[in-house]
Amino acid sequence: MDTFTIVTLVVVFTAVAAWANDRFFRLPSAIGVMLAGVLLAGGAIAANAIGWVDDSQAIELVNSLHFDTLLVAGYGSGSSGQGVLLGLLLFAAAMQIEPAGMTRRIGFIIWLATIGVILTAVGTAFGFQMLLEFGGYSTSFLNLLIFGTILAPTDPVAALSLLRRTSAPIRVREVIAGESLFNDGVSIILFLFVLAMASGGSDSAYEGRWLFGFAFETTGAFVIGIGIGIIGRGLIGTTRQASVIILVTISIVLVIAVVAPLLYVSCPVACVVAGLVIGRSKALTEREGVLATGFWGIIEQSLTAILFLMIGLELLAVELSWSVIWWSLTVIPILLVVRFIALAIPWSVVKMAGRTTISIEEIALMTWCGLRGGVSIAMCIALPVSIVVIDGEGSLRSHALVATIIVVIGSILLQGLTVERFARWVQRRTDRRAAAAAGP
Repeated sequence: MDTFTIVTLVVVFTAVAAWANDRFFRLPSAIGVMLAGVLLAGGAIAANAIGWVDDSQAIELVNSLHFDTLLVAGYGSGSSGQGVLLGLLLFAAAMQIEPAGMTRRIGFIIWLATIGVILTAVGTAFGFQMLLEFGGYSTSFLNLLIFGTILAPTDPVAALSLLRRTSAPIRVREVIAGESLFNDGVSIILFLFVLAMASGGSDSAYEGRWLFGFAFETTGAFVIGIGIGIIGRGLIGTTRQASVIILVTISIVLVIAVVAPLLYVSCPVACVVAGLVIGRSKALTEREGVLATGFWGIIEQSLTAILFLMIGLELLAVELSWSVIWWSLTVIPILLVVRFIALAIPWSVVKMAGRTTISIEEIALMTWCGLRGGVSIAMCIALPVSIVVIDGEGSLRSHALVATIIVVIGSILLQGLTVERFARWVQRRTDRRAAAAAGP
């Protein structure tokens, strides 16, 4: 099938799934559409197993979606536009966030989006290695570190869409929103450099200077995002036409998607920064700005539905077995423990200094909000098949892709469907504590 037909099929099925979820099931949109994709994939697998249909065309369709190119930018590859889907999603999310809230929690957010990502990657690799050794298996720690880096980022699309439906305290939402906006881009940069260390090659211009390259790509993204955002903000400030404002914001994302991969910087991070800069424009506080923000809200919801449908359909492209599913599910508690530790370290420091009102229950809620999503799957797909697991047996890509899809679907269903209940429990605990402090 040609590209236009593929896009049409994906959009149409996403629309039908979203309508059915809204009409009958009333689940959060991202979860409902993803479940539709999972059910479709499961049905195709079952029908193929008993000989009713041949799912080869469906698998070909899934493989032609180019998940990795759409979400993981190819820095320095000479191919512009890579990472544009994630850039659009993050720009849309950033446009709807109040920057003042992020500024209040900026220290916590920076920690989680940088050091927290590294701690999660290393901690997950170490924890999974101990679990494998306990089960009598062994593999290279560097391979497990790649796997840990793939699972390190939380999904901004899932986290933000779910938090809007919950009664989570505002400070929790501010931290989760800020972290999830930035850690995707940082994780992608880290993944590319760890992958280059494991494979012995890199598309980057920095060769073995990993730390310098990591810092340059992140800092460069901030500079480009601020620069292009300021230019766009200046244009927006001189017009009152909503259509012009929307056109300018679309142009900003597209320009970043063209420039960022060519300059070895992160397209997603640059889009987040530009979105925050534009979001502070006074023009966007007026009627025309509200319309522009509403437009990007629709874009975010539509692309979110398509993204999560693609996650569900990825099940068609992997070979599942009960042992693989079991080992993959054991990764979820490891991720939760490691994330809790990464959150608790800075919280403990500021708590002892008496400079935070965040409670331990809210730290637990932030841990539970750490959903994994499409970026992790995209990084898996971007793995070269040449990296083997151990002794030449099996490709790291095939093993990691199965595990990542199971972890993503498991975390979204387990945590996503219970986060509202968890948030209400935390809010009740917070209210009781406040009432006790106020006295009779």
